[in-house]
Amino acid sequence: MTRHAQARITIAHINDTHSHFEPSAIRLTLPEDVLMHSLSVDGKAHETTVYASCGGFARVSTAVKEARKQAYINGREFMFVHAGDCFQGTLFFSLFKGQANARLLNAIGVEAMALGNHELDMGNALVADFLDQVDFPMLAGNWDLSQEDQTKRNPLQPKSNLLAYQHETGCARYLLKDVQGEPVALFGLTIENMDKIANPDPDTSFRSVVDVAEKTIDELHRHGVNKIILLSHLGYERDLELAEKVAGLGLIIGGHTHTMQGDFTNVGYGKKDQYAVNVNGTCVVQAGCNALALGQVSIDFAADGSVEQVSGGNQLLLGRQFTLDATRNEHLDPDCHEVVKHYLQQQPNINMCAKDPVVEHILNLDYRPAVRERQTNQVAEVTESLRHVRVPDSHGASAIAPLVVESFVHHGRQMGFEVDFGIHNAGGVRTSLNPGPISSADIAGRLLPFAIGLMVYQVRGAKVREALEGAIDNAVDNGVEGTGTGSFPYTAHLRFTYRCCLPKGQRIEKLAYFKEGNWLPLEDDAVYTSVSSGYTATGKEGYQALLDCEMAPLSLDCTMAEAFENYARYQQKLCAPREDLITYIPCECDHADH
Repeated sequence: MTRHAQARITIAHINDTHSHFEPSAIRLTLPEDVLMHSLSVDGKAHETTVYASCGGFARVSTAVKEARKQAYINGREFMFVHAGDCFQGTLFFSLFKGQANARLLNAIGVEAMALGNHELDMGNALVADFLDQVDFPMLAGNWDLSQEDQTKRNPLQPKSNLLAYQHETGCARYLLKDVQGEPVALFGLTIENMDKIANPDPDTSFRSVVDVAEKTIDELHRHGVNKIILLSHLGYERDLELAEKVAGLGLIIGGHTHTMQGDFTNVGYGKKDQYAVNVNGTCVVQAGCNALALGQVSIDFAADGSVEQVSGGNQLLLGRQFTLDATRNEHLDPDCHEVVKHYLQQQPNINMCAKDPVVEHILNLDYRPAVRERQTNQVAEVTESLRHVRVPDSHGASAIAPLVVESFVHHGRQMGFEVDFGIHNAGGVRTSLNPGPISSADIAGRLLPFAIGLMVYQVRGAKVREALEGAIDNAVDNGVEGTGTGSFPYTAHLRFTYRCCLPKGQRIEKLAYFKEGNWLPLEDDAVYTSVSSGYTATGKEGYQALLDCEMAPLSLDCTMAEAFENYARYQQKLCAPREDLITYIPCECDHADH
């Protein structure tokens, strides 16, 4: 019989960093009494907003080194993990893909990482190349590679640092960490519906989270391991549900939903939430997104594998300079600056830390020059505010998304295809645009940060109608449990009305396309040529009908950002469309009536 002992470990964790290697400017609202003597107006104190430089990989590295040191001083084992979604998000990914992430995650000392959905936005190949460059394992215990084609350029199955699903046992491969002589197991799980929101190769699949978790825990117990940690990319609510359903997990370190646990009302940041939520003896943690914060969870396992004690929290990683505006042009006066700095230094959820010079050197030498060049490269002029909203509201629909789709059509036609119209999901567009110059960096780093290619395909009108309805049903949960508002469709050279309260299959009305200066009805049996992102063209999030096509999607070897940049250069000036192509009529009754 295995004799167990206690185990004490501190784990630093990040998630959903999305290539945010550089700091971000965040807004902090400080209590009135903090600044009363230095920011009073007419003798009256006012709540004050300041902006701070927050996060970035160089600060994460410094904070991790300090956390490791303190853990060892206190007689604890230490580990640093990432809960998935390091890909996408900024110009660093658009330019360097996974290579920059691999280099910098190695540099900051990550010891294990979960597979996130955005790692698979561009298929399995980028993950395979990434794994060849990193010094740590990727935990993806429900990713079934048993049917993978081994003649691929770079197959995943042979990679020893990918701890995936074991087809023979139905368990996840796992990592064992020696903690004061006691084995602690870590395995990873990611969302099962990966093919609905990303682009994994069709020869690999994802198994049931609950089933794999239960079998893996049973397997670990059979091997005498009773202290178990899950590295999850399921989302906060799913983590809580899993803790409720599955016994035997001491800790779930999660990602995907960008949940910033902790109470940051002392600096007016984010929502108030508890850190390390306990569900049936399992603690669940998550650390926000974009490398703004570092989570530290200290967990004491009892000899029987249960959790004796857990403590810790998330800390925002701040620099030492503060301004009154996000552009960092309007500085605080020296006295006020000292008051702000002193207050923040006293807060337990704030870590004012210097940047690691080694990480800064890597960025300066190999990555920043190309990014800075793009940031100063003006492409066009935005002549008016171009608002983005996913689902049309009382103020109307998105003004920028139709221009994005127009750029897809423009590029497809330049490539020699007789494109009739374009369709794109609202979630692929990430920001509104203010009047003024727009640069390559604005486009690839903020507006269209997902480096996903364009595809042209042919499809019958009936399938277009079905896809539009399915995508909107998914976005607004009309008769289905949708995956989010990001699936709402925007179009170019295609217009329609969606009436929520009509029966399923009849909600798209007045469907027409623009040809030779006229709007013509879209015929159900006629075949049309459309262009979309690879995400939409391959049937994600309600667009499944597009998979029933007459010509399979063909890559245009151009990303969304590249197409929009070319279109913006061609136009020189960008303004809102003069015609709304989508009329969205929401429900006035309960969806359950449909």
